[in-house]
Amino acid sequence: MNIFYFVTGVVIVLVTIYDMIYTILSPRGSALIADRISRWFWRFALKVSGKNGRNRLLEYIGPLILLGIVLTWIIILWLGNTLIVYSDPQALWSSQDNAYVTGFYNKLYFAAYVLSSMGNGDYTPASDWWLFFTGFISYTGVVFISLGISFLIPVVEGITLKRKLSMQIHNLGETPERIISNYNSNNFEQLSSALSDLEAPLLKVAQSHLAYPVIHYFHSVNIYESLPVQLATLDETLSILLYQVEEDNFEDRLSMERTYKSLTYYLSTLASAFIHPGDDEPEHPNTDYLHDLKKSDQAIDDSANRKLAARRKLLLAYLQNDGWEWDVIEKKEKVTIKERI
Repeated sequence: MNIFYFVTGVVIVLVTIYDMIYTILSPRGSALIADRISRWFWRFALKVSGKNGRNRLLEYIGPLILLGIVLTWIIILWLGNTLIVYSDPQALWSSQDNAYVTGFYNKLYFAAYVLSSMGNGDYTPASDWWLFFTGFISYTGVVFISLGISFLIPVVEGITLKRKLSMQIHNLGETPERIISNYNSNNFEQLSSALSDLEAPLLKVAQSHLAYPVIHYFHSVNIYESLPVQLATLDETLSILLYQVEEDNFEDRLSMERTYKSLTYYLSTLASAFIHPGDDEPEHPNTDYLHDLKKSDQAIDDSANRKLAARRKLLLAYLQNDGWEWDVIEKKEKVTIKERI
């Protein structure tokens, strides 16, 4: 037996099984293989697209990454099992040739049909050990290939929820100024009510992104369906209201604070997709339209300004990682119902 091939094959199989179990069943993100495929593929696509969020190429990358992860798992599992069988020249017997099977491609073929639980009887295990291992390959094939395919289901559900949440936020208003203007009556009572409806979806999307970071790489060229754009818009709106508007102008400030905390939790999941704050802070918005609602500059302490600066840097990095720039928050194109249809 060739020990090198055997040990290499065992390590490959165990690493792949661990990667699949951690990525699919763990609520804390992707393991090494899934993570590297996602990041490298997305960065390459972002570079090719010129970091342009409107480039339709980016819409196809998410599904390709998802399929790429599943296919990579299957191929590596196949290769690892092939190396294990190939390590022993007397592992398989060919009844047709009446001789041991020694060729690498023959054993690659054997590992493929056993892993997919399809046995045709061309080759048979030549000892009790290899008979047992063949059963193990077949069992892991059924379990882990099925598990890999089932990985698609929660990811698709997360993507659907992501787009639904984007539309909900977009319906509040296209820009922070528009949202504040739309709800600047009755001490923002209607806005507080609308924000309460966003808390549960926000937390659910955050959990989906934390458990399945690949969801971050599903892109939409439509602004009203783009979660990074819509969340940055909502966060900027709440930052303006909570930091720059006097507290006695709110009927229910608590709802805004709860939604802001939900957004904070969502932003904490960005690290799982390796999105971190950059050095540049977006330009501060012009809030002259607040008029008498606005606090004086002296009323905002330095600590609050530092926290807000760090938050806005992270939001900018989030937008840029999805192919957008900060000006899309303040200068969105008007989207008509006809364009949506």
